[in-house]
Amino acid sequence: MQNTYAKNIISLCMGAIGGYIFYLENFPLPWMLGSFAISLILSIPIGYFDVDNRLRRIALPILGVLIGSSFTPDIIAQVSSWPKGITLVFIYSIVVSLVAYLYFRKIAKWDNVTAIFSAPPGGLAELVFIGSDAGADERKMILSHSIRIALVVISSALIIKFYFDTDFSRIIIKNPPLLEVSIVDWSILILCAVVGAFLGLKFKLPGGALFGALLLSAVFHMTSIITVKPPTFIVAFAQIILGTSLGVRFHGITSKEFKEIVSHGLVVSTLMITTALIMALISFEIIDLDPRALYLALAPGGFTEMLLLSMAIGVEATFIATCHVTRIFLILSCVPIAAYFSKKEQK
Repeated sequence: MQNTYAKNIISLCMGAIGGYIFYLENFPLPWMLGSFAISLILSIPIGYFDVDNRLRRIALPILGVLIGSSFTPDIIAQVSSWPKGITLVFIYSIVVSLVAYLYFRKIAKWDNVTAIFSAPPGGLAELVFIGSDAGADERKMILSHSIRIALVVISSALIIKFYFDTDFSRIIIKNPPLLEVSIVDWSILILCAVVGAFLGLKFKLPGGALFGALLLSAVFHMTSIITVKPPTFIVAFAQIILGTSLGVRFHGITSKEFKEIVSHGLVVSTLMITTALIMALISFEIIDLDPRALYLALAPGGFTEMLLLSMAIGVEATFIATCHVTRIFLILSCVPIAAYFSKKEQK
């Protein structure tokens, strides 16, 4: 028992170090991808590390509350202002998800559930959690989604800079002081996490605990009963748990298997980015939006980074935020249902 506790503590400390390094270097999703990267690198040759699944269950509703907090009254009000743009994002998400699914299924020869959860252009943290419970291959999911995020962040900056010939301005964003989160706010956030998780599991909602917490958090934030988000350090802790728990599972993977997963991820990610750019260039005049804003709204992932890019070049940040939030909601609503019926048909 003591050895198990030691493994968990050492593993999470290792993950925190990786997350902090990525944070200092301004990587996307630093606490999750940093903890994942360092635990993957060390776990493959060593294999000592481990993270208890019960810790994953704690992290899941925290992420749900965070996503739900994005559904502010302003965002909801803006949805009706851009019907063509948001419709295009939905069409793009469905098309590239289907194409990616077919690629993973027919060419990469991945199993059905893994292909379903690896295909969507967004929702890395949430899909890995839900997909793991659904029986998908975690190694393939996390690597394919991680490659997508890294590639879209790098390529989007280059596309905006060189293709659209746009200069960036410097952005400084300060988090509000922790003391601004009152006791009432803390109580509501905890209520959303605990009660939402319970209801999600009890009524077998798609996404379970995560989706239940997301819905309850969205209700409280849309009605302005609460306006704060979960504190950064709590979200970072949840991402460290997720990233580390995924990385330690790569012990025993062969170099051949690793290279195959990475190569398939690169193919699908390149396809998603290219499709987003082409759709933006074809439809921006019809939708009457800046093509840069439309591309950043369609870009497959990197929610925070796409918002920062939009702010750096002075285009529709609210539109981009609305598109990414509604796309994540679409993905989290549809993917678990698709996986459920897929497994049911196989039985």
